[in-house]
Amino acid sequence: MSGLEALFSALAEITRLVWLVPLLPLLAAAAIGLRMLALAGQGEGHEEAHEPLTAALASHAALAALVLLLVFDLAALGSAWPSPLAFGDWLAIGMTPVRVSFILDGYSLPMATLVALIAWIALRFSATYLHREGGFQRFFLGMSLFLAGMLLIVLAGNVVLAFIGWELAGIASWLLIGYAWERPVATGNALLVFVTNRVGDAGFLLGIGLAVWSVGTVDWAGLAGDGTMSTVSARMLAAGFVLAALVKSAQLPFTPWIARALEGPTPSSAVFYGSLMVHAGVFLLYRLQGLLLQVPDLMALLLVVGLATALYGGLCALVQSDVKSALIFSTVTQVGLLFFLCGLGQFSLAAACSGAHAAWRAYQFLLAPSYMHLVRRPAPPVPRWLLGQRWLYTAALQRGVATLLDRAAGQQPADPSDTGSGSRRARAR
Repeated sequence: MSGLEALFSALAEITRLVWLVPLLPLLAAAAIGLRMLALAGQGEGHEEAHEPLTAALASHAALAALVLLLVFDLAALGSAWPSPLAFGDWLAIGMTPVRVSFILDGYSLPMATLVALIAWIALRFSATYLHREGGFQRFFLGMSLFLAGMLLIVLAGNVVLAFIGWELAGIASWLLIGYAWERPVATGNALLVFVTNRVGDAGFLLGIGLAVWSVGTVDWAGLAGDGTMSTVSARMLAAGFVLAALVKSAQLPFTPWIARALEGPTPSSAVFYGSLMVHAGVFLLYRLQGLLLQVPDLMALLLVVGLATALYGGLCALVQSDVKSALIFSTVTQVGLLFFLCGLGQFSLAAACSGAHAAWRAYQFLLAPSYMHLVRRPAPPVPRWLLGQRWLYTAALQRGVATLLDRAAGQQPADPSDTGSGSRRARAR
């Protein structure tokens, strides 16, 4: 065996440490949480003194996960993609075993590397950006929790582990939307986003239950079945996961929640809704492509909803008065096009575009505050043709949908002058 072959063989063995990748940021979140309990009741001066250690815990955990993933990337270059890595049975749902398993393939490994890289950059950026903010500790706890969840979604070898990551990311999202917890608007929007995303979680749980009942497995590879699954079973199974994907990626009719999510600080908006979490739905569809191809009517639904969301997001972006809102609706437009590609059966193309789009949006969101400070000029006016079409203009402002969501959540309807883009303080962040 040559030296190069021995090196790649050793690197392949290191991939057995894949379980450390989501565990490291989860441990960082736990450590920061314990520090928050220890610091409770102390003055702001004491909290400021502990900021460097908190930022270091979160950023170093992200960096360690990134380094591990880069080693796995190098191992994959020297040999075939590692087969699914299983670490024994975890629990059983009826007669269906659930293993602790991870997949390192041509999509999950590059995507996980991108997730860790963007999160590490955002954490480093935030250490200065949120200096002396009252919620500094909470922010880094939420970001570490989110990173653990996203890495688990991307690397999980079965839908149960992916669902745990799905929930961790959702909880972190709720924590950071309500970052300014003393403001009723922030807490109200956090609650609204949390409730809306539970609709998608119900679909995910329905999919898991039907997978156990109809195909007897929760592994990604087994969800397409062996060709004996009935059309009705395949349609119901796919529908649950499609609902989860539509909600998480803010596709119609669930688009309005993503504008409310901008109440959080800019770094969390960049990572959660601008680049990473909003693409979780696309990742789910990619993993389920074998199942979805058996259900043409749901493929048609993805095509129609994706195209409609792309058009609607582009329309809404035209009337936004601040850069964060314009960027988020531009993101919705692009993700809608990714769903459109999935509806056409171009899952690999959608997967490749999702990675490129995530990197670009993270850059735009993180650069936006500095750019606005540099140019110091107002947003361009609403196009005349749109102002002339009052019904289109009203739809672009999301007036009716936002009011219905407020009433459904038991909240006071938002100020009509607010376009759903978040508070001035959130925009300033």
